[in-house]
Amino acid sequence: MKILSLLFIPFLVLSFNVNADLKRALAYDQAGEYEKSAKELYKISQLATRGHPKAMFEFGTMYMKEGMWVVQSDESAFEWWLKSANLGYAPAQFSIGASYIGGIGVNQDMQEAKKWLEKAMDSTYEKYSKVAEELYNINELDKI
Repeated sequence: MKILSLLFIPFLVLSFNVNADLKRALAYDQAGEYEKSAKELYKISQLATRGHPKAMFEFGTMYMKEGMWVVQSDESAFEWWLKSANLGYAPAQFSIGASYIGGIGVNQDMQEAKKWLEKAMDSTYEKYSKVAEELYNINELDKI
């Protein structure tokens, strides 16, 4: 259960600074402003398909939860996170590492988890660097 909780840390600690963002879409949804929420989610999808790393990560996160405008799919979430991670986006690198540990959307692979968590730890995103290091240590990936 710890692993599943850690997968959602990126969602909680993100600082959003793009024109469209998931945090804003959720706020609109919770306020009952469904049209504004849908517009934000659409903007995220458009930015993601254009290759924006943060939007790709958020689009992947949308796939992790049923009812977030897309059909829930761990595999699709992983695919979008991987695209973002390959562009160097630390929250996505962390999520890829955590996914490999938990076998969520992909087969469990501790060697791949180690690789991606090390990338997140080396990032300038301090929050993700620290959380990645904690997950790395909990799973004793240094012994692999």
